[in-house]
Amino acid sequence: MGEGGKRKSRQEEVPAPPSHRILTADELGLLKVSEVPAGDKWEETAAKQRWGLPDKAQGITRLQVHCPDWDPDRCLVAAARSSGRVTLHAGSDGGDVGSFRAAPPASTSGRSDTSTNAVQALRFSQPEGSTQLLISAATLGGHVSVHRCPVEAALATAAAGRAVHTWEEAARLQTISDLQAMDVSSSGRYLAVGGDGHQLKVWDLEVAGKAAMASTTSSAGPDGAAAAAPKAGEPLFAGKAGKPSRSGLQDLAHVTALAFVPGQDDKQVLVGTAKHKLWLYDMRAGRKPQAELVWGEGRITTLQPVADGSRIWVGNGRGHVEALDLRQAPAKLSMGHALKGVAGSIRALALHPSEPLIASVSLDRHLRVHHSTKRSSLAKLYLKQALTGVAWLPPLPAAAAAEGAKEDEEEQARAEAEEVDAAEEEEQQDAGRVARGKGKHSGRDQQAGGGSRGQHGKKKDSKRRKQ
Repeated sequence: MGEGGKRKSRQEEVPAPPSHRILTADELGLLKVSEVPAGDKWEETAAKQRWGLPDKAQGITRLQVHCPDWDPDRCLVAAARSSGRVTLHAGSDGGDVGSFRAAPPASTSGRSDTSTNAVQALRFSQPEGSTQLLISAATLGGHVSVHRCPVEAALATAAAGRAVHTWEEAARLQTISDLQAMDVSSSGRYLAVGGDGHQLKVWDLEVAGKAAMASTTSSAGPDGAAAAAPKAGEPLFAGKAGKPSRSGLQDLAHVTALAFVPGQDDKQVLVGTAKHKLWLYDMRAGRKPQAELVWGEGRITTLQPVADGSRIWVGNGRGHVEALDLRQAPAKLSMGHALKGVAGSIRALALHPSEPLIASVSLDRHLRVHHSTKRSSLAKLYLKQALTGVAWLPPLPAAAAAEGAKEDEEEQARAEAEEVDAAEEEEQQDAGRVARGKGKHSGRDQQAGGGSRGQHGKKKDSKRRKQ
């Protein structure tokens, strides 16, 4: 076969779809998709797609993915923005499928502090037997909003016939000030929050929503305008601090991470503090933590529970990631399975739904993937911007992967063509500068030659006159 036949056969080959796709978010508001080539070639992991345009004012603070069927055409991505909005995207190509405002309405009585509108936490939930998909978002100022959409409409993110759906506001309430962490139970009923100056507090969303609606109705003006921040009422549970130190001093309240423990009927909550402590609360056993563990030296930044509730992966501000063993809780808590090669303050963790893989992003702007059982490092990728979130995406089918590869090749060809054009233009400019320089030098030489000949003639004339 000749060279032309080989080239044609190579062009007709359809590339195999990637084995894994990982989505990351950063402070510039970009979503990037990194792909692992077929055959689990982790060493060749690379960023292949970029969704959105860079805008610091629309930086992403939290990232969540809802994909119950693990189908790219039924995969919903939610990105919380520092402006107080939540944008929704298709998991296949990043197309816009909706958005809503999580922050409270803007104040009309003077200036309002927009810094408290940044979304600090974001959670998907679907109550058992319900046809509604819920998104709960909490801002730095403690404003919690719950929006809903029919689950089938929300997950219909395929490119064919895609529509932007409206997310209806189901509840809106004011919880605490300076909120740092929030989680919603698997049933979607209970809301747990904590922050700087506040210990763990848990609300029943159904009761709190009714109380908030009642307060909104009672405080509405004559024109029917609703109050901007209805109170949530008294919490269902308010936790207390753990044991004091040997000197009898108690840590200041500062909750930095929390998570409901799966499989415990929404009654157990794990809390991480700024003083590198882990507290396990059981709402059936009292307000004080049932177990306490001091781990590391940095603040707890993120908690990621395993689906069966046996372990919870913990990351801190010193760049350490380990698993908290809950199989003997609350009698005994122990840390183990530290991941190797992690660095920088951990910003987010994501567990693969079916494989023993854990992805992490940290302050050093790297995406890392580890084997959660062997603890070995599989991939490490530098992504330029400060990363704030990470999630797994289902792999695309072969046809979509081939189309995506074709688009990548076309984009790369365009970039190469632009580079070639720029190089040719620069060469032409250099040639023009050289030609102009030669012309100037030749003119100077001619002027210098004429001047020397003129001076030589003047000398001869003077000699003749003397003679």
